[in-house]
Amino acid sequence: MPTPWWDPDQPFADDYPDQRSWEQQAEDQRTVRRQVGNLGLRGQDESVRRELMEGLLGRRRERDEPRRYEPVMSRRGFDMLVVGGELLIRRTALDDARVEAYLHTFPFDEREDIEGLDNRVVRLRNDTLSAQRLNDIARFLRRQGVQVSLNHVAPSGPIGKALAGPEPTESTLPFVDGPSEAEVAIVDTGIAPDLRTDGWLREWAVPRTGHNEDQLYDPPVQDQVLTWAAGHGTSVAGVVQQIEPGVHIRMYRGLDVDGQNDEVQVSVAMVQAVLDGARVLNCSFGTETLDDQPPIAMQVALELIQEIAGDEAVLVAAAGNFGSSRPCWPAAFRSVLSVASLTWDGRPSEWSNRGFWIDCCTVGEGILTPYVVGRESSEVDFDPDEFDPPDPWALWSGTSFAAPQVTGAIARLRRQQPGLTPREAVRQLMSGGKLVPDYGRALKFLPGT
Repeated sequence: MPTPWWDPDQPFADDYPDQRSWEQQAEDQRTVRRQVGNLGLRGQDESVRRELMEGLLGRRRERDEPRRYEPVMSRRGFDMLVVGGELLIRRTALDDARVEAYLHTFPFDEREDIEGLDNRVVRLRNDTLSAQRLNDIARFLRRQGVQVSLNHVAPSGPIGKALAGPEPTESTLPFVDGPSEAEVAIVDTGIAPDLRTDGWLREWAVPRTGHNEDQLYDPPVQDQVLTWAAGHGTSVAGVVQQIEPGVHIRMYRGLDVDGQNDEVQVSVAMVQAVLDGARVLNCSFGTETLDDQPPIAMQVALELIQEIAGDEAVLVAAAGNFGSSRPCWPAAFRSVLSVASLTWDGRPSEWSNRGFWIDCCTVGEGILTPYVVGRESSEVDFDPDEFDPPDPWALWSGTSFAAPQVTGAIARLRRQQPGLTPREAVRQLMSGGKLVPDYGRALKFLPGT
């Protein structure tokens, strides 16, 4: 009998068996094989990257979005999105007369203190300078020891997953209710406003507030054509609930209908979640930066979280689907628990980010999870799928669906051991698990496909 790829002493390693028939598993495997192949397209095919980028920018122009996204070529030849006309700088840096003198040589006609980040970050605006020129300014200032950068866009949805969106399946899971005092927060696209009839993601588990609801459909809404990132937050919440069914989930809509938002907005959402009392926070999104420097807004957000909650708060983040060893933020911060992906049989996923900054990994391919009703956009699927009412399920792949398994496991440990802090729960999880080079410790939860 082959040696299992997981540590048998790891908590919950055998608690989530695959409940599908052999026939259904075989059907799902064919679907996931195509899905995983598409996940690698972003890194392999520059035409796919350009097509998705142009599609996203076109959608934003049609919606007349006030914030202009602009692509900038990174040093490795990838177009990356930033907010046009903006620089972010530490408030303390502006106390240096030399920095102010240099900035005054450029017509930054607007300055905005970011209130949600305790006014520690200042947004400088100049719509006449290109993003490339602004990046040159930022590079020059960083050489002088100044913390400054462009406002990077944190992607999920097709920009982060290429054409590897959700795939429909006949597979389902019965909901097994269970009391729990555990609570987690999720920063994502929001939660589907309509309640399901199968027990999953009920109102008591994931309250709908209006401000945290996912805007699922492109206009006209009655056509039920799904937005680019529709249901992402719903499915992430469904993964957490599979690990710990009784968990209470606070959802924060930090990503827009296309699965994007700038680093300031997602950072403010992260801080707000902790201000509201969350001590375990799931972030299934991430951004690379042009020069691999930590995004300033996220860095400040983590400082504030530390000040608010001390060592009590744990942030779990997806490592990214770029197939790269370059840091992806917030996962790459040392204080964040970064989660990469494995195949169903414990091999490293080729499309997953990897590197010295990864803490752990778990199965991230073909994860079965609740989804939403609607029809996919032909912009992100050449053969759009239909997700029929009332309670569709989907198969997803990506580190977005590896991270919430770890989040759910932390919640489950805390329910089983009252008084256990999130950090102590992390230490228990990480004490098991076999070490996989560049992927951290391998943890086994959901079976995947």
